[in-house]
Amino acid sequence: MNLRGLLTLAMALQAVGTAAVLLASEVFAGTAGPRAFGAAQILALLASGVIAALLARFCAHRIERRQKKLADAHMAGEAEARRALAESERQTQAVIGTALDAFVQIDEGGIVVSWSPQAEALSGWTRAEAIGRDVVDLVVAGPLRSAFRQRMQRRLSELSETPIGMRFEAVMVHRNGDEILIEASSTSFRLGERHLINTFARDVTRKRVTEEQLIQAQKMEAVGQLTGGIAHEFNNMLTVITGTIEILADAVKDDPHLSPIAKLISEAADRGAMLTSSLLSFARKQSLLPTEIDVNELIEEVARLLLATFDKNIEIATRLDREVWPALVDRGQLSSALLNLAINARDAMADGGKLTMTTSNVVFGVRDAAAAGVGYAGDYVEIAITDTGTGIPQSNLGRIFDPFFSTKEVGKGTGLGLSMVFGFVKQSGGSIKVSSEEGRGTTFRIYLPKAETGARRGSGESEHRMVGGHETILCVEDDGDVRKYVTVQLESLGYRVIGAANANEAIAIAAEGTPFDLLFTDIVMAGGMNGGELAERLVAARPSLRVLFTSGYAYDSLHAQGRAGHGAPLLTKPYRKAELARMLRRCFDTAVDSVGDPIPLPYSVQPEVDRFLRKQASDEDGPTRS
Repeated sequence: MNLRGLLTLAMALQAVGTAAVLLASEVFAGTAGPRAFGAAQILALLASGVIAALLARFCAHRIERRQKKLADAHMAGEAEARRALAESERQTQAVIGTALDAFVQIDEGGIVVSWSPQAEALSGWTRAEAIGRDVVDLVVAGPLRSAFRQRMQRRLSELSETPIGMRFEAVMVHRNGDEILIEASSTSFRLGERHLINTFARDVTRKRVTEEQLIQAQKMEAVGQLTGGIAHEFNNMLTVITGTIEILADAVKDDPHLSPIAKLISEAADRGAMLTSSLLSFARKQSLLPTEIDVNELIEEVARLLLATFDKNIEIATRLDREVWPALVDRGQLSSALLNLAINARDAMADGGKLTMTTSNVVFGVRDAAAAGVGYAGDYVEIAITDTGTGIPQSNLGRIFDPFFSTKEVGKGTGLGLSMVFGFVKQSGGSIKVSSEEGRGTTFRIYLPKAETGARRGSGESEHRMVGGHETILCVEDDGDVRKYVTVQLESLGYRVIGAANANEAIAIAAEGTPFDLLFTDIVMAGGMNGGELAERLVAARPSLRVLFTSGYAYDSLHAQGRAGHGAPLLTKPYRKAELARMLRRCFDTAVDSVGDPIPLPYSVQPEVDRFLRKQASDEDGPTRS
């Protein structure tokens, strides 16, 4: 029963009791007289008062019990609410504490209210140091604070008007002064009379660097594929030009009018070959012959050359680590790369300066290797070329390795020098980095893989004798003009030639049993099967077959050894007759076959050729009668 019910019951009982007493007193008064009536009334009133007191006490007791229950329930509810709130806060702090992102809470004035452990790690400021301070003073460089505060106030007003929040990127400054690129998301909420802003932030500096490196690599790869394809087609044409001009030059050598013209054509073809070589170098499709080299020795040679050729107002200095490891790299290409960088440095120091070349050993972990742009973690040799020239504008730093990009005047550079260096270093398994400050100078750092113990050294062989032979060669070339030129040159050297326009024709010729000593094949051909696959098929059937590859691509340096596989050397296009003759004799005079098995010398299939020709002639004449 509720409180109102208890009071109503008490009043009703009091009324009933009072009426009963009065009724009794009336009866008593009628028999006893007036004096007794007064006593009865007093008795009735006393009885009524007692009843009222008892009822009041009863009601009060019930009311107290009811109120106590309500108070207990209220206190229990408050305690439960406090426990729930505390548990919620613990869970929130646990989430914030274990989150990978930094959490910062500020008020409308930018004062820090909360600062997570990740925020401490990200900024370098502890929680005790950050709470109560202006967040702008903690993470923004001094000169930028005023503008940043204005921008932040605009964002805070926008946040207070929307529950969605916002995402943004910003550059913050670590306590030690390092700049950090952060990605953040902020939301606003009202707590009493205050607006609070919650922000989660993460460091994306390394991620952005990696993304930019990937974009740059993809761009360079795309440009490389384009330039490599163009160079390949030009090399096919130049092979015909450089070869046939030799024949013409020899025919008109006694003509005073035509001989100089033939020489001009030959020199122009050589310049074209150098240009396509530069393009292939950038495209990382040149032929390299990596060997173990002493980089200190090579740099000293380059330094002596620079001292003899550069103006005296340019100082040449070297700081070489005498414990530097040997590098695995093509010696000639590295020498060209260093000269290219040195010439660029000279051009940047028109009024004189200092060019310094240094060497050192570096060991890259996985993260360092990714940041440096090298192929894998491990040991590398660093070569640094530093000048005190004009420096490179920041707007140009991202383009300096692009082919044909140049800031020099027209006619003073092709724009391929740095592209060539970039392609060569990348193809060698290394990387090149540049740092520059306008007015202070530029530093290029080349990272090359350390040579493993036992890596072969360059022999430095140079052959100039043009020697032919009498063996039979299967020449496979999909470009008709090149095939005709090669056939003429081979026959002029004394060889017998069997021509094929593609791999399928070559396989058909071999299937007929046609004997030949050597397969001379282009690598990149139309028709589905390339030269490498053709060589596999033919060598499997003829283990003693010699193979010589040729290509205008050099096929990504063909296993980075200047070879196309199967122990076969590679002759890169364009080539001249003397180079062709020398490579053929190297193939024929090698004492092992394509799979490494020894072959007795001299070796020739000429007797088989003669028997085959006699058999063919006999078949054409028909059967003989006895």
